[in-house]
Amino acid sequence: MFVGHYAAAFALKGKEKNSSLGWLFVAVQFVDILFFPFALCGLESMEFIPGFTQTNDYKMEFPFTHSLLGSVVWALIFGGIYFLIWGRKRSRGKRVAIVLGLGVLSHWFADLFVHTPDLPLLYEEPYFGLGLWHNKAATFILEAVLLALGLWYYLKQTVAKTKLGKYGAFGLVLFLIGVNYLNYYVLPANNDLKALTFSALASFLILAGLAFWVDKKRI
Repeated sequence: MFVGHYAAAFALKGKEKNSSLGWLFVAVQFVDILFFPFALCGLESMEFIPGFTQTNDYKMEFPFTHSLLGSVVWALIFGGIYFLIWGRKRSRGKRVAIVLGLGVLSHWFADLFVHTPDLPLLYEEPYFGLGLWHNKAATFILEAVLLALGLWYYLKQTVAKTKLGKYGAFGLVLFLIGVNYLNYYVLPANNDLKALTFSALASFLILAGLAFWVDKKRI
């Protein structure tokens, strides 16, 4: 799953008004932000097998970033760093830290729907994954629906300060769905780990930046 993770960011921002949509965009992709450098260093692995699923060619082993235990640890680290640096000085800082941690943890549960059985609980077997990646159309629709629901809740819980604030979030979600469409149906498969790492990390950075900008237009 790619853009579907951002549904959790929208929903969690709607739940906790003092959190930042931009930082939540980082949180929900945090384990993937770690995975690509880990794979480049050989700590985890990504093997490209043409036709492995209908959606992508990725066969992955990632016990440090994508196990349930690992996700819990990274969630505690992410939320804990926020609290130690910023949260202690801010109103509801502890609650915001918890929400950011939940954003990190949400990644594992969202991936559960689409991954082939490769998500461990601890380190090795048993592995979990419902395998929706074997159906590209269903994967695309699921991510779009999750985004729509997350956006609906975010808009319900926040108020636009400007016209850009009124339509910016809609535009961001449409952009995310468009990027996903290009990724699934138009662009050629990128089966070079270094190039994929660069493009993925750049995408995470750009999308988080857009989320910071959109969020400033709403209260």
